[in-house]
Amino acid sequence: MQPPKKYPKISVKIIFKWEEKILMFRYPSGVNDLPGGTMEWGESTMETLRRELREELDYELQGEPELFEVYNDIEEEKDRHRVQLQYIQRLNAEPRFTSLEGVEYHWLDKEEAKRVFGEGEFLERIFEY
Repeated sequence: MQPPKKYPKISVKIIFKWEEKILMFRYPSGVNDLPGGTMEWGESTMETLRRELREELDYELQGEPELFEVYNDIEEEKDRHRVQLQYIQRLNAEPRFTSLEGVEYHWLDKEEAKRVFGEGEFLERIFEY
């Protein structure tokens, strides 16, 4: 018997920027994250992102955001492999969201984002965008 094939877990996230702030989620579990989620079998990246934004925020994505970064993480034991595609989109006006999954969302300026996500090149690049 052959072992089952393993595939990376792929997720698609978006960084919304509005007035030099970024959108952050806080799930009921207390986890902070960016909007988006896990790709389902047969979906494109944009289909995943659009579905996740509808599910999480009752929000229809306008246009196609720019690919910002691809994050690839393979654990040392090679028993877990994650790939995350991160997109970015600047907004001209504050969107109206309706949380359908019980998430809280907050707009964070650079200093607030550092307290939540930690300092680093990733945040610097976001706020330079």
